[in-house]
Amino acid sequence: MKQLVAAGMVFMGILAVSPALATSYPEKPVHIVVGYPPGGASDIVARLLAQELEQVNKQSFVVENKPGVGGMLSLATIAKSEPDGYVLGLGVSGTLVTGPHLQKNALYNPKTDFTPIGMVAKVPMVLLAGPSLKETTVEGLVKKARENPGDITFASGAQAFELAMQLLHSRAGIKTTSVPYKGGAAASIDVIAGRADVMVDSIGAQQANIKDGKLRALAVLDGSRSPVLPDVPTMAEAGVPNYDAVGWIAVMAPKGAPHGIVNKLNNQIQQITTKPAFREKLESLGFQPASSSPAALQAMIESEYDKWGQVVRDSGMQPN
Repeated sequence: MKQLVAAGMVFMGILAVSPALATSYPEKPVHIVVGYPPGGASDIVARLLAQELEQVNKQSFVVENKPGVGGMLSLATIAKSEPDGYVLGLGVSGTLVTGPHLQKNALYNPKTDFTPIGMVAKVPMVLLAGPSLKETTVEGLVKKARENPGDITFASGAQAFELAMQLLHSRAGIKTTSVPYKGGAAASIDVIAGRADVMVDSIGAQQANIKDGKLRALAVLDGSRSPVLPDVPTMAEAGVPNYDAVGWIAVMAPKGAPHGIVNKLNNQIQQITTKPAFREKLESLGFQPASSSPAALQAMIESEYDKWGQVVRDSGMQPN
């Protein structure tokens, strides 16, 4: 009984201290660790968000780039950091729900090793075709792929894009031949030149090539149309039901971060993502501003992790 009373007093003490911590937080610079080099999509979003958080909190938010292991090295660092709210990480779908399934040696458990803070943006992807593919619709592509399994070549610029195509294989009952490339930019060169038929990339990364007519957008890989490509159908509209492959960017904290600080940051991020200037900047880069509660983000991580794990198993892809 004494142990229960003592534990209860400790718990009550935590509750009493947490509001004070949240009110005074942050009292020193906060570090946001990004798993990719400067100039990439995640880095740009992190720096835009850091600027806004600095204005709100009157304290420095410092972006640190820690690339490696497909962006996962940074989250491994977050998982081992002190859960005091002063070291945060930018988590993306590739490092939380897809990439871990393709690693032999897990660096962390996405479901249990973090405290989600909130979503910042969606990173819509798009299925693109070059001049070598005469079919102008997803329906035409699917028909050709069914009639000639493996004849269509897919330029794979990243694991996330490979998995998006594997999901199309599963949902549409087709097979294409995957050709690996070192990134979406390298893949797009060969698709534009006609040396490969199709590719998947983020809308933002290929926005200029789509606008210039070098690449044809067959479908966005989201449940709703993109404001950047309003005339391009979704996969469901294009005839592939139950298909959704959306990238996203979120802020994560180490497991055990104080609830008061998590909720404070979540509220600030939700307000930031509604600011017209912030939204316009993200949209100009091909992102869609988004927000969520910590609980909703946790639920999404869990469901998406299970979904993509099944896609990997069905595809026969082997962890590296």
